[in-house]
Amino acid sequence: MGKVYEALSRAEADAEIDNFDDEEEQEDTRLQGPMPERFSFMRYSLGSSTGTKERPRPNVVTEALVQRQSTKPTREVTVDPRRVDPHLTSFHHLDQRASQEFNKLALFLISRAAESGFRRVLIGSAQSGDGRTCVTLNLACALARARQRVLVVDCDLENPSVMRMLGLGCEAGMAEAFQKGMSPGDAVVKIQPYGFNVLPTSRVLANPTELLAAPGFWKMLQTYDADHDFILFDSSPLNNGSDSSLLIRFTDTTLMVIRAGHTSSAEMASAIAPLSQDDILGAVINRIDR
Repeated sequence: MGKVYEALSRAEADAEIDNFDDEEEQEDTRLQGPMPERFSFMRYSLGSSTGTKERPRPNVVTEALVQRQSTKPTREVTVDPRRVDPHLTSFHHLDQRASQEFNKLALFLISRAAESGFRRVLIGSAQSGDGRTCVTLNLACALARARQRVLVVDCDLENPSVMRMLGLGCEAGMAEAFQKGMSPGDAVVKIQPYGFNVLPTSRVLANPTELLAAPGFWKMLQTYDADHDFILFDSSPLNNGSDSSLLIRFTDTTLMVIRAGHTSSAEMASAIAPLSQDDILGAVINRIDR
């Protein structure tokens, strides 16, 4: 545990300091990647280089079924910039330095995906309040700007925040799509003018595991693979229960979001316990005060 705490301290010391917090102060998001000249939180704390796990892709029968279903959005909404959460710096560019960091993070994902072939990325954090949804949406916007086809899946079923942070409402989401047998495209919303898609959650689910463990649910989500380069899963906090373990099994790799000075070593150790060393793509140190 001490090693993880020391790693967090070193990561904070090495990062460029920028104020970007919930009290309308600016925050800077720094990726602690595998570059040899920089300190890598995950390499230090786990004793290995970052990597990705290899997961079996759908079999031929499943792929044939996927091709018959249209996942292109049937709904399109235009975001009102005045209603977008101010922490979504990739959307309004008011904080150029923070926006540039997300551009770097997007390029890192594109490069690693070209090497490793992953598509489904779990955006995880140890607990709530670490800025996980902000990172997910900022990254989606940066990837779309780089001409990547991006889908954001709101999998925090106890506290869905994706549409709220975009200043949008939602009448139907992935739970309704699955339960009513809707076409996959009917559940997806295209976010304009930013050019990425969202598979929203329209309401709080009392028992998220009931949906995530339902037969056929993951097969429905697999249908989105063919039309997207990256699928970003905004998960519930990894320390909150069993639903996150199901997300870990279904996704290809995990990007951890760590709130500087807020996530303890014990909380971080508990969050990454279900992950193997190859499951972790990297870590984003978020909300670093000047």
